[in-house]
This record gives sequence, structure tokens and C-alpha cells, in this order.
Amino acid sequence: MQLSIILCVRNEIKTIKKIIGLVKDFKLPENFSKQILIVDNCSTDGTREFLKTIENEFQIIYQKKNLGKGYSIKTALRFCTGDFVIPQDCDLEYSPDDIYNLITHATKHGLDFTIGSRRNENTKKFHKYWLNEFGANALTYIFNIFFSTNFSDVASCYKLMNTQKLKQFNLRCNGFDLDYEMAAKFIKNTNKYGEIKIAYNSRSYKEGRNYTIFFHGIKALFVIIKEKIIK
Repeated sequence: MQLSIILCVRNEIKTIKKIIGLVKDFKLPENFSKQILIVDNCSTDGTREFLKTIENEFQIIYQKKNLGKGYSIKTALRFCTGDFVIPQDCDLEYSPDDIYNLITHATKHGLDFTIGSRRNENTKKFHKYWLNEFGANALTYIFNIFFSTNFSDVASCYKLMNTQKLKQFNLRCNGFDLDYEMAAKFIKNTNKYGEIKIAYNSRSYKEGRNYTIFFHGIKALFVIIKEKIIK
């Protein structure tokens, strides 16, 4: 079996080399191989120039226009050949080592959709900013009410998905709201979904965070409502 890993990058020159190494080196179950795809979303800080030096090692896609992280995921999805696919941010907030547990859990229980939740009962908060965490929790709460689920972190980047099923969906979102659209479409089309805990190292805006809670939160809420209405 094969896992497709989509690295979405924009202006991550400080971390791109390390995250690529971590993704390349982390272990998968013995019966799995990796397909690594890197999508550069119009970087201007030297990231694109670095990627050009490793083109012979990885599948790299250079976006011509910055249309959002979600658009980059959809672009790479066309080239995914794995049985499962997972997005990977390039800012070191998510540890690729957790992907092993996601794969193991999904294959053991026959799941099409598995979320890696950043919420941990042993810590009071997972985010550096209480407003961002409040927004993520509120959107997850609304999602659970609308779709009768019991997730703890729908906003998480780590979503391990059945590639064949994901490709069947008509995905419209181009930004961070794609997280909620993909989750909603899976829930509406399968009952084989789950969630496990993962590690998370939240970074600050000074370190490069570019998620604006009000703007992206409103878009995500709209997607949740729309997906509930559309059958």
C-alpha cells in the first residue's frame, strides 16, 4: 500500500529543509511506501529557489498564482497515487512521526477518514493564542452538532483520507476552509471515520503564522452550514 503526503509550502525557508527530511525519514508500517509531493504556493523568501535544487528527488509543483492552501492540496491531489493521502504543513507544528499512528489506527479499524487531534486532556490548551483555540473549538462544536459527530479538532491539518473517495468529491474551497469541506463530505458519504491524539507545537505570528481567525473562521462557518444544507 502507499501513502501520499502533500507538503504545502509558502515562504518557509527557515523550516523547509528540516520538514522535508522529517517526512522522508519517518517510519511507516512495513506494508506501506511513501509518495511525497511538494506544492510551492508562490514563495518569495528563497523557498522556491531551494526546491529547485531538489527537483530530482521529489515531485514538486510550482503554483503560478497564490489561491490558497486548499487550492494547493487540490492541485496535488490530481497526482496522488497512494491508497491514503495526508496534508503536511511545513512549519514544524505537526510531527510526521504521528502519521505512523494515524495509518495504524485507520488500517486496523478500516477507516476512510481519520483526524489527528491536537487537543490533549493532559494540557489545558494546545494553541499559543486563546482566540485561535477558542475559534477552532467553537467551529468543531458547531460541526459536531450539525453532523452528529464527536470530533475534538476538525481544524487539524492532519487528516488521513482514503484517496479514491476524496477524489470523488467536488471540492470547492481553496483556503483553510477546505479542512471543513473535506470533513463534511467524508461524514456525509461514509461512517468509517475516527480520531486519535497527536503532538502539536503551536507557532506565533512572529514565527510565520498566517491564519486570521475572524476571516478564516467566518469562511469555515459558512462552509459547515452550506455542507449541511447540500445533500
